[in-house]
Amino acid sequence: MNIERRSLLLAGLACAGPAAWAQEPWPSRAIRIITPTPVGVGSDAFARFYADRLNKALNVPVVVENRPGAASTLGTDAVAKAPPDGYTVLFSTSNPFTLAPYLLKKMPYNAQADLQPVTQALRGGSFIVANNGLPARNLAELVALAKAQPGKISFASYGPGSTSHIGFELLQDAAGIELLHVPYKQGAITDVIGGQVMLGFEPLVSALPHIRSGKLKVLAYTGDKRSAVLPDVPTLAELKPGLEVLTWLGFWVPAKTPDAVVQRLYKELTAITYSPDMLKFIADAGLEPARATPAETAAIVRRDAEAMSRLVKAKNITLD
Repeated sequence: MNIERRSLLLAGLACAGPAAWAQEPWPSRAIRIITPTPVGVGSDAFARFYADRLNKALNVPVVVENRPGAASTLGTDAVAKAPPDGYTVLFSTSNPFTLAPYLLKKMPYNAQADLQPVTQALRGGSFIVANNGLPARNLAELVALAKAQPGKISFASYGPGSTSHIGFELLQDAAGIELLHVPYKQGAITDVIGGQVMLGFEPLVSALPHIRSGKLKVLAYTGDKRSAVLPDVPTLAELKPGLEVLTWLGFWVPAKTPDAVVQRLYKELTAITYSPDMLKFIADAGLEPARATPAETAAIVRRDAEAMSRLVKAKNITLD
């Protein structure tokens, strides 16, 4: 082979490289699920459940990588900057898309442009719990008490801008009351039991043992309908129609990921969500399954982001 023909052949192979890569069947290598939470928290357990089942469904390794920090933006940014090839997936609450952009002055990624949703997979409310010494047996009595004592009744949150903080801010606006915010870096349920603060905002897994033991009383559920586990507990919407505070978990991939890959991920992840063992796992955690399509999830994110933007600006909430 002369030098001229060899050069032409090498040039042809170089040009074919990207095309050959683009035609590589997906998946053909390991997939990473990045979660912006520490090892051992509730969402991490779900991430590992999905990874195990996705490994079996796709017949490739699926690993979970924890990247907590910076209001969940650290792990989210890692996915935003990953190649859009379907091998890096984010599993997270909606906060990096609906809250962080308005709580932080500088964002490492564009929440709307740099990632695209695959599905809203899980959702659920929390319980507003109270110390037994609080002279209010239900939400209506709490509102009356708070109006008589503005700024005196304290509530604990998991920190400024957390779902618990936002939930109580929404309640205050809806009911026309003023409460005292006491932020914590970690959970504060022991202080609610002990009476250092009067109110807490807790998911089922942390609230239920203390409710059943009588150490706490429960005033309301923040979901859009009553909890199947505690059906006698009224919702916030029964006080103020339309008022709800839902936490949800979903999957995202980098923007420009091929639609065929997104649709395959949606199909497989939804099948896992509605499998019998996952449904039991979800119910035990006090959550419920969801199967929102990529387009439906994008619409939910836009709606929630608009609402959170208004609230954060009105209350001047910031993490900086």
